Amino acid sequence: MRFGLVLPIQAAGTPIAPLWDEVVAEAVAAEAAGFDAVFLPDFHQARGGSLTSPLLLGAALLQATSTLRFGTSVLAAPLYHPARLAEDVAMLHQTSGGRFILGVGPGHVPGHFDLFGVPHRGRGEALERALAALRRALAGEDVALDGPAHRGAGPVLAGAPPLDVPPVWIGAHGPRGVARAGRLGDAWLSDPQRDVGTIGRLAEGYRAAAAAAGRVPAVALFRDGWIDDSERACRERWGPHALAVHRLYYNLGTYHRELEPWVDDVRDRADFTFDRLAPGRFLVGDGPTVRATVADWHERTGAGYVAVRLRQPGGPGHRETLQAIARFGAEVVSGPQ
Repeated sequence: MRFGLVLPIQAAGTPIAPLWDEVVAEAVAAEAAGFDAVFLPDFHQARGGSLTSPLLLGAALLQATSTLRFGTSVLAAPLYHPARLAEDVAMLHQTSGGRFILGVGPGHVPGHFDLFGVPHRGRGEALERALAALRRALAGEDVALDGPAHRGAGPVLAGAPPLDVPPVWIGAHGPRGVARAGRLGDAWLSDPQRDVGTIGRLAEGYRAAAAAAGRVPAVALFRDGWIDDSERACRERWGPHALAVHRLYYNLGTYHRELEPWVDDVRDRADFTFDRLAPGRFLVGDGPTVRATVADWHERTGAGYVAVRLRQPGGPGHRETLQAIARFGAEVVSGPQ
């Protein structure tokens, strides 16, 4: 099992500049702790401001480290012009010595699409067009773009030899999305909302699609988590802040009754509890507990990778997160397997 760290893009009461310094320090700490990669989400219009432009920031994180990989988790590809995306991906992959993971998804928040003047409808097809254009561009071929949002034609890297395509991880949380990940991606990166039982069932369709496309399947879990002396300590110190994030997800409509039948039972914030959300979603406890949970999740989903998000916008803060990164590295990443 390999582990990645999903970095924060927002912290209550922390301005962008000092937050960025903390994020860089947490990436450096993750490398020292033995994590395989760090990841930045792609989110816009966050209330109070947040770190945006993950490709730009990722270049700086790669410069600050030497072996750590960087990935997007995940880039809302329809919001980006495919030719510009291909240029940025090519530069990041080449200048990092191959340490870049391109995590992409179709996006989902309608306001983000309104902001960039891109149709929300057909975003899955837009993602597929972007990936096709990326692969053609890096192969040295001309791209032809005639979609409802992005147009253009010609070579992206004129006269350059063909370039390798970085690993493409596709984020998806439903049957159509996981089938797309199987057809087009090098890995399926699950979202943090689905519990592992649901992910295990969706993984069957993902593996079938990958096999039909002649691809080797790989499942990566995006999970929220914290490490402390006990699950109770995690619940008390970290749990309320994780619940606040998942309540935002709920308000954005990312929980679906087809996959989470309990959604109709949620009438107010009091119904959105740690006991309801934690099983199969939150990776919490001391080192042995976290390792046992990861082993169980591997058995149930076949996942070989866990990208864990330790720090939540409300806390715990930077200093505690650095301690948690070191402890996670010592007790889970490098601990008894």
